[in-house]
Order: sequence, then structure tokens, then C-alpha cells
Amino acid sequence: MQLVDRIAAHRSELTPAEIRVAEFMADNPHIVGYLSALKLAEASRTSDATVVRTVRKLGFDGLDDLREQFAVELSRAGRMESTIRSLVYEPESKVTRYIAESAEAVGVLPERVGQDALADAVEVIAARCVVLVGSGPARSIADFAAHRFRRVGVWSVAAGSSGRSFADELAAFAAGDIVVLMSYDRATVEVSVLYGRAAALDIPVVQLSEGVHTVDPRCAVVLGVGRGNPGYSPSYAPTVVVLEALVLAVAASDPDRSAAAGAVLDELRDQLS
Repeated sequence: MQLVDRIAAHRSELTPAEIRVAEFMADNPHIVGYLSALKLAEASRTSDATVVRTVRKLGFDGLDDLREQFAVELSRAGRMESTIRSLVYEPESKVTRYIAESAEAVGVLPERVGQDALADAVEVIAARCVVLVGSGPARSIADFAAHRFRRVGVWSVAAGSSGRSFADELAAFAAGDIVVLMSYDRATVEVSVLYGRAAALDIPVVQLSEGVHTVDPRCAVVLGVGRGNPGYSPSYAPTVVVLEALVLAVAASDPDRSAAAGAVLDELRDQLS
């Protein structure tokens, strides 16, 4: 039984505080496995004792049991299986619904991310060289966003190699850069080393993540974009929309620079034609 089903089955037994805990876990399943009872209590504005009671009322032996269940539900294979299974019957209507859900996830971005956080990110990015960092599928998005930043006159590069190969990219960091990091779950060793390198060079990091609970405390700005329905294969539509918005906002912060970059691009295109 999935968590949302457990909450529905036991809702009448829960106190208002316990409902807050349950709803927080349902809304933020990616990060529950990384938070202690105390951290879950802080996030849901309750107490650690309330968190423990809630978990047990939902039918789990304890937090470890809940985390094990989440690990199964949110595994890459499990999420892909759920996504495909949802499209097997009546595929046309299912595809339409999936598109609608993605559009809804994009629609709530201003509230989810927060205007203040977006404004802070634009201010940090506006006057610096931007290094977009993403691993796996997010690496392609990093390449795309770096290209978009260069189009408006902001020098930008993409990074995101894994293992020792990442050292070459980290070594190229320089004072005055800004890192835009796409990292949604528990920090990998690459992310941990990146934050150390950024701190040594006094480079601010803007992190796109599930929320404030999954980022390094050294992060300058958190943009909690999320990745869609946690039961299905991750969607990067919200990430792309937020990055596009940042590019346009940074361009608007210095129209002359953007216009000059566009003029150079048009001239070179004419020459190449």
C-alpha cells in the first residue's frame, strides 16, 4: 500500500498535527528518507514525538520501515514501471493526462519556488560567468541552459562528469563564477566536493532541488522546482521552465548586453550564410 493510500485509510485516526506530518511526507517523498525525526518535525512544524506517532499510526514499524517502503516506491525501476503501466490502457487519454499533470507542475512553480528565491537567483547570476552543473539526464539540460545564457551575452559552460573526471571541470572554476547546480536527492560525492571547491573560491551556488531540505547549508539560493509526480518517472519540465525564466530575467537585467550579443550573433549568421 502506497503512502497516500495509508493516509486516506488512517486519516480519521490522526490528530491535526499528525495530519501535517503525513501530508508533508506525501508531498515530499523524495526527501523523507534523508531526514531524521527531528528534521521531519521542523519541516512539518510539529515535534519528533508526533512524527514517530504518525509513522506508527500509518502502519509502519518505525522510520526505517517507512524509508524502506519509500525506497521501493521511488526506485528508478519502480517509477518507470508505474509510468509505463499508467499508459498501457487507453494510451491517448493517459498521455493527455500526463501532459496535463506536467502543465500543472509548471503552473505552480511561482508559488513552489518563491518570488524572493527567484529574484535572489537572478541577482546572483546577473554579473557572473555561469557554470551549469547536472549529471545524468540533467547534463543535457545543463548544455541547453548554457547555450541559452550565451545567447543573451552571459558566458556560460556546462559540467557534470562523474567520478574522477569531474576533477577537470572543478579545476576550471574561478573566482567570479556562479554555479547553477541541478541536484534533487541526497548529495553525491561529486556534489559534496563541488561545494567544497566553491567555498574555497567564494563561488555562490544556486541549487535546483526538491526543496530546502535536500541542499547543502552552503547553498546561496535554493530553487525548489521538484520533478513532478513522485510515483512516476522524473519530469524535468519544471527545471527547464525555471532555467528559461532565469535566462530571460538575466537578459532583462542588462538589455544593452543582450542586444549587443544578439547583434554579434546576427552578423556572424549573415557571414556564415
